[in-house]
Amino acid sequence: MRDHRGTLLATCVLLLTAAQDADAQEGPYVGVAAGWSLASADYTKGVALHVPPASYETATSDARDGAGAVRASLGYRTFIASRLYISGEFEAAFHSGDSATGYLREGTGVGDRDVWPGPWSVKKESGVGINARLGYAPGGLLGEGGSVYVVAGVHWERADVRRGSDIGGAAIRVVADHTLQPWIVGVGAEWGSLANRIGLEVRYSAADLDFRTGGDGSALGMPRISHRFGVREVGVQVGYIRSF
Repeated sequence: MRDHRGTLLATCVLLLTAAQDADAQEGPYVGVAAGWSLASADYTKGVALHVPPASYETATSDARDGAGAVRASLGYRTFIASRLYISGEFEAAFHSGDSATGYLREGTGVGDRDVWPGPWSVKKESGVGINARLGYAPGGLLGEGGSVYVVAGVHWERADVRRGSDIGGAAIRVVADHTLQPWIVGVGAEWGSLANRIGLEVRYSAADLDFRTGGDGSALGMPRISHRFGVREVGVQVGYIRSF
């Protein structure tokens, strides 16, 4: 009987300790991070005319560049099993560095049917996003608050988009703010105490931007011009996380 009582008492103590550990890791948290990413961007311009013979000419250019970012996040974490957790977070980011810059070469058309050459660039400025994490806290070398996780989210980022056309010696340049809506996926790890942790995360993001300018393509001098920008990034960031 004493052995059974001792076993029952030990089991209760272990369950209580596990519950306390989970509760200690649950709740709100804030984080800050700094990172660097390699961006691969491409620009495709199309010129369409419905005037016989109808035509649609396109040209594409691509470029690469690196950029830095500083991020701040506010989230909430809850355990769905003894060591498995989910969390949701709001994130704000500020980007720095040069823009991805290229030069679109001339297409194969003639006159109004030509894809006029010109420079272009895309530069992210700032953004906000919503992320979700699924993580596992193994303990051990990662510390009592450490974990590994996967993350996915959707973001809205303001970007400075520049495009131009060089036509018969005349240079036309247009600069405008646009909103990119990238989705992100990544993996990460945190290590440290229940309250204070250091994090390392690797992310991939992808966004496309489509819009049209010019006329409706129904008459000469009124070509319909389509613009498509694609931005892909792979980055790494290091941060600090504080749980409450």
